[in-house]
Amino acid sequence: MSEFAAESTFICSFPFVLERWWFFACTTFRITLACTVCFWIGSQVGCSTHAKRLATPRNHFFDGRLDECKKGLEKLSKSRHDKDVVNLDLAIVDLLSGKPKIAEQRLKLARNRFEELESESLTEKTVSMWTDDQVRSYAGEDYEKILIRAFLALTNLLSDGADAESYTLQLQAKHEELVQACAEKTKSNTPPTYKPLPLGFYLRGMLREATFRDYDDAIRNYEAAASLLPHCQPIKWDLNRAKYGTHSQPGNGVVYVFALVGRGPYKVEVSEQPTSDALLIADRIVSAVGPYKLPPTIAPIKVPDIALPPTDVDAVAVSVAGATIGPTYSIADVGQLAMDSFRANRNAIVARAVARRVIKKATVAAAKETMKTDGLASIGMDIAGIAWEATEGADTRCWGLLPNDIQVMRIETPKGTPSIQLTPLRGGRPVGPSKQIDVTVFDGRNNYVLCWFPDARNQSQVVIAQ
Repeated sequence: MSEFAAESTFICSFPFVLERWWFFACTTFRITLACTVCFWIGSQVGCSTHAKRLATPRNHFFDGRLDECKKGLEKLSKSRHDKDVVNLDLAIVDLLSGKPKIAEQRLKLARNRFEELESESLTEKTVSMWTDDQVRSYAGEDYEKILIRAFLALTNLLSDGADAESYTLQLQAKHEELVQACAEKTKSNTPPTYKPLPLGFYLRGMLREATFRDYDDAIRNYEAAASLLPHCQPIKWDLNRAKYGTHSQPGNGVVYVFALVGRGPYKVEVSEQPTSDALLIADRIVSAVGPYKLPPTIAPIKVPDIALPPTDVDAVAVSVAGATIGPTYSIADVGQLAMDSFRANRNAIVARAVARRVIKKATVAAAKETMKTDGLASIGMDIAGIAWEATEGADTRCWGLLPNDIQVMRIETPKGTPSIQLTPLRGGRPVGPSKQIDVTVFDGRNNYVLCWFPDARNQSQVVIAQ
């Protein structure tokens, strides 16, 4: 071939070569960009989970540094995805700072917000199938929705007490509603096993008894609490007093010490192997979203789980003027409620994660088919797909400043201003410094004290109803 012929051949084939080069360059760019974006999103999600963002304020809180804790939480509250759940933590800080009315307003806001989000946004639900649950507005776990109403009752008792009984009724109604919804969501013939909190029944019995006339109502509620806590002797005493005695003797009043004990449940990220029940639910989800099918096997996926930190305090000893009354006893096992209710909904959580995995893999496969990629481009898209899946993280948003247990002790004492001593216990033995408080007692009336001993290291925060 002559030099001219060779040059002519090159010139004629140049557009084709340029086209092939341009296609390769664009494909490589798209893949590189996709990988970069995916890994960037993954680093943002994975390294900035709610659990990590909450760690510092949570440590400040349990060290008793409430002002620093509040500043950290207020920064988190500026985030759209964190603000609703952070509002719950701020309510606890306000409560223990002696501002029960502000705490009550925050809790009411959270209650109403979660009610709105129960009919979740279709857009958010769809987007979460291509990302993860962290893009959704946080609508609260079942145990959190129940505990909001429990803390509403307690905060109201520490202010005017006018709505406390109404909140206890809301607590029981919400529990029944959530149990039914969980059974329907999981398509289970066996209802979830998590029980109602005795606290709601106990508080209603306490309030009815304080009227000096509604003893029948008090008896019914104490009986309900006793059926949930069959081995709790003090509740049997309450029931016996409502049946055969009176609220208090003339010249005496009553102090109820509510103790928040231990560090409560929070969420952590774990790897989960889907169960057959979760796969059945996932199959329904992917069938509803599009023409997808579950593969025979699914690799472990990232989901949230409930963690209960160890505690070195399990009760609080109560003494009046140096005389020991006894230890507080549980009327709301927060940790157990969190574990039971979360496990009842666990298959649905795992199923969403499985459905996301299937939809992402199917989307990558469909893109490869549409673009008819092969060789390097195909490998690149597979890498991008793996990176896309790697961006998933478990939704660890949660009410992070809960106690492990809510306990109570009833004290009948002559009117006046007795000195009450509160001492943290472990296995019946003192494990930390006592807290001394003076409480005003009125003839024939209840007064309320709330204390929190998260551990044996720190002195309790105490709030007295005014």
